[in-house]
Amino acid sequence: MKKKINVKDEKVVLPEIDIEKEVVKLLIDIAMEFGQEKKGAFFIVTGRDIQKYYHLLYTDIFRGEKINVKDKDTLIVIKKLAELDGALIFDEDGNLIAYGAEISKKAVFKGHGTRHSAALGISQLENTLAITASEEDGAVRAFRSGLTLVEINPFTKTPPTLSERVADLITSSHIPLLGGGGLASLALGLNPLVAAIIFTGSYIATKSGVQSLGDFLRKQEPKKE
Repeated sequence: MKKKINVKDEKVVLPEIDIEKEVVKLLIDIAMEFGQEKKGAFFIVTGRDIQKYYHLLYTDIFRGEKINVKDKDTLIVIKKLAELDGALIFDEDGNLIAYGAEISKKAVFKGHGTRHSAALGISQLENTLAITASEEDGAVRAFRSGLTLVEINPFTKTPPTLSERVADLITSSHIPLLGGGGLASLALGLNPLVAAIIFTGSYIATKSGVQSLGDFLRKQEPKKE
């Protein structure tokens, strides 16, 4: 008999975010690839000017060229740039604004280094989200409004639609939160700091408790007209 862990039903309303979901999905896919190899990566997507919050570690050799994450021909370039120190910064439509960006706006993210602290800090800005892949544990995390909204274990088999569903979730203005201070994640032995949803193996923890990944994906599927 499967155990069901019940958690308090909570929801937070976040500021509206004007970022293309496909851009978020593609960056999650890249982060998953990096996470599976335990290679660090740091992506920022923003609909505002954040130049005062970073400086470049490298000369911009692509100045004037259009590099967009939705363009399959430039994906290999983006992946190579992601291996460099610093963040890759994209606008809301997926155009690369900067690479090798050292972020000055940081917030404490216990147990991890400057990449995660910078991701959490920059995500506090309006209309901005950050995605990281950890070289320590391989986990892929998404940050928005100063919260860790998603943590994904990249070492488990996941369906192709997962990144699309996650993109839907983290670009929404109504986010379901884990209740009770992260009791569900503690019960699963996972990171209690994650606000919204944790994917591990075939199960997820959400505001309603623990459910199968298949059930979550089915519930998120749009209705056919």
